[in-house]
Amino acid sequence: MEKIFYYAPTGDRLSNKSMATHWEHAIPAYRNAPHVWNVGGQDNVAVFLLDTGDGLILFDTGLNEEVFYLVIDRIWRAGFDPMDIKKIFLTHWHGDHSSCARLLHEMTGCEIWLSKRDEVEHQRFADSDFPMRVRPYTVTNFYEDENPVRMGNFEIRTRLVPGHTPGCTAFFFEDTDEETGKTYKVALHGGLGVNPMMKPERLAQDGYPEEQAHTFVRDCYELAKLPVDIALASHLNQANILPNIPKDPRDYSVFVADYAWGDVLINRADAVKEFYPEVYGK
Repeated sequence: MEKIFYYAPTGDRLSNKSMATHWEHAIPAYRNAPHVWNVGGQDNVAVFLLDTGDGLILFDTGLNEEVFYLVIDRIWRAGFDPMDIKKIFLTHWHGDHSSCARLLHEMTGCEIWLSKRDEVEHQRFADSDFPMRVRPYTVTNFYEDENPVRMGNFEIRTRLVPGHTPGCTAFFFEDTDEETGKTYKVALHGGLGVNPMMKPERLAQDGYPEEQAHTFVRDCYELAKLPVDIALASHLNQANILPNIPKDPRDYSVFVADYAWGDVLINRADAVKEFYPEVYGK
């Protein structure tokens, strides 16, 4: 079996030049699972829309404010009304995932969710302009890993997965296709970028303990054992998504790949281990 989903690094899409020409990187909305669409509108950061049957949940909000119109456009083109957004689930506090949270909240009145640990970082770096300045937003709800979030036909479980940030979050839920009757296990790890985030010098610069990187390695190996049918990628390069977007935007079948979740997590854990040869060996 050919494995088409794997970690595939790309050029610097967070450069000022790339973000100033986002229209050159526009992509259509496409379906990732029976009730999940990527409506991010560009080829870097995903915005996943989950149709719960009782309103919409967005996982992350867009690369920057300049792509807000693309997100709104893609939601409509996927067949949904942006005013039905009830919750925003932020995978972590970084601006390339949270930049449109304020705009979406003001537009729809939706809740904004984040981990308590990353809310500390959100406030700590509130005045930072790297990689972009983010319009201030207020977190209304916090994840509690022991209490799944229930909405409509879905129960979404969360897990704190420190590494990329101290409060990065992973999400797990089941999604049933009413037409086929098949149920898929879906997962989203909110922070698989490791270079330079988890290098010892970068952790020290940001005031984080080295143990954060080792926790990431352990968690990746543990989570890689979970059965996952569809792995959502918060950055499209993290699973070689771009070359595999289907011509039919409603055909999610290409993303049913039970190897992708484990393969990508192990790849990311192994990449971090290379930063610490004194701990893991060469």
